[in-house]
Amino acid sequence: MVAASGFQVAVKPTAVELCLMFFVALGSLTYGYSSSIIATTRGQPSFNSYFKLDTASNATQLNGAMDGLFQAGGLFGALTVSYLADKLGRRKCIMLGSLLCVIGGALQAGSVHVGMFIAVRFVTGFGVGQLLTSVPMYQSELSRPYSRGLTVGTHGVMIVIGYTLSSWVGVGFYYVNAGGAQWRVPLAIQVVFPLVLGVFVMFLPESPRWLLMQDRSDEAQSIILRVHRDVADPEHRAAKLEFLQMEQQWQIERTSSVSWKDAFMLPHYRKRMIIGFCTLAAGQATGTLVINNYGPTLYADLGFDSANSLIIQGGWITVSIIGNSINALTIDWMGRKKQLLIGLTGCALALVGECVALSTYERTGGRAASIAAVVFLFLHVFVYGLNMDVTSYVYSSEIMPNQLRAKGVSFSICGLFLSTIVYLEAASTAFANIGWKYYLVFICMSIFFFVLVFFYFPETKDLSLEEMAALFGDEVTDINLHRAVSDEYELDEKNSIIERVVTAVAV
Repeated sequence: MVAASGFQVAVKPTAVELCLMFFVALGSLTYGYSSSIIATTRGQPSFNSYFKLDTASNATQLNGAMDGLFQAGGLFGALTVSYLADKLGRRKCIMLGSLLCVIGGALQAGSVHVGMFIAVRFVTGFGVGQLLTSVPMYQSELSRPYSRGLTVGTHGVMIVIGYTLSSWVGVGFYYVNAGGAQWRVPLAIQVVFPLVLGVFVMFLPESPRWLLMQDRSDEAQSIILRVHRDVADPEHRAAKLEFLQMEQQWQIERTSSVSWKDAFMLPHYRKRMIIGFCTLAAGQATGTLVINNYGPTLYADLGFDSANSLIIQGGWITVSIIGNSINALTIDWMGRKKQLLIGLTGCALALVGECVALSTYERTGGRAASIAAVVFLFLHVFVYGLNMDVTSYVYSSEIMPNQLRAKGVSFSICGLFLSTIVYLEAASTAFANIGWKYYLVFICMSIFFFVLVFFYFPETKDLSLEEMAALFGDEVTDINLHRAVSDEYELDEKNSIIERVVTAVAV
């Protein structure tokens, strides 16, 4: 139970709300599986021999292209959401991304030439870019303020479940002595999740905030009453108050159409765009995705054979599920800013330990140093999952106003893809030429983003999406979910709502 002056709320989202969040997060799982499966695919001997990556003189460049084009596709896919999510609605945008992921995944599994494989990685990247942008946007717009961290947090949790599933599927198929099946079947599995999501997403309710933007307020209210319905509030008083706040804030904002120029020229919008972009860029600046995509190669360089490298990779990513789950459960009371600061600090310190261990291993070749290097990588991903992964998606999706949200979240996700294009494209060559010193880049970048978050980022916990406007100097509705501002919204304290509902008391 959370309490403040004049109101009480419980901490649980409704069962309907959670079911919706987990189902739409199949798009998050799709991103996690599709982006991570390349790591164990590279560790399959039959994949390398089929595409001659074990003998090609340009194998390093080809591996870089596999990552680079996937991330470039994600970048362009994310940008299209800035238009499509407002034009078509959140659900249709998710459906389109799912379709592209099905096509791209199927063509990857059926690739007969390395050029074809690299090209269709772009198609899959385009699809997951749309999903990675649309899913948290949809979730945030359908969530209640006091459980938004948990509900949007399912996005981050499902991403790492996708990572983990791809890793263990790769481990299992390493022992399949059947030529192409060793790597084609794991690649084909990635079409299952977007196929299910694409078929059924149109049966989900549309975002009520998008419906308000289309002047379909009756539909929007019906969805809020249905999804946020609570047995302890049979008259839907809290849900009605929540909708009233949404509607009034939209009446304030609707006169301000936001172009891309406005988004960067007007200070209150520009600050949001910078914060959103930097939040996602900060996550990649820790080096987590580089470690994930090159994990088996990194462990092989520490003296582990192919089978053990894949098993370590599976164990490494499994740790992140624990961290992300805790992150989703704690973010609503710890706050977004604090968790970002802790995560950046912890990741930087873990990489310092990694550099020391790898430097020692480079000089001595000792087993203890190689084990220490693995331990620091495990510590790194645990700290990242515990503080940053869920937080970055929740924070970047909640700070945007309705009329800017599609553009703002799209631009924020571009921060992720632009960063990963740079880091992953350079990783293959960097590890080959400077080895562990490449981690120094991520240490320095983590320190930079720590300073930026500390001085520039506002705290957003416990605020509804409409109440965020006050943090950036915008006009805000006079309906506050923390208190009633008139007798019209007075609620009897003796009949206060017990489970996760706001009760306003006359001041």
